[in-house]
Amino acid sequence: MIKYYSALLLLLLSTSLFASTSCPQAAATNSPSFCPSFQSVAQCHCAASGLPGSLCQNVDSIYKRMMIIFGSVQRACEYQHDTSTQTCVDDWNCYKNGGVDSLGRLCSSTGKNCS
Repeated sequence: MIKYYSALLLLLLSTSLFASTSCPQAAATNSPSFCPSFQSVAQCHCAASGLPGSLCQNVDSIYKRMMIIFGSVQRACEYQHDTSTQTCVDDWNCYKNGGVDSLGRLCSSTGKNCS
């Protein structure tokens, strides 16, 4: 039963984790409001994929599932169509790692990560 649930979860995520929805866009990576806005957007896309809400509360868990399915942020971002691939990569990198985005802007205006 657990294997069946895991396979079903992977199928749902691989086909619709980044399904086009009415989810908003995250604030710019250099905005002080980037972290909370990105968290809300990631949770929205997760919930829109059809997963139970309990699986969409923790963005770090969403990230881990995304890595299991796609193997890298780059591949996951190439799969989605809601933002440019580079914006998606910058968003996840700023969320997880902090530093600067591809345009050299400080993540969250401080350079700190969100998680």
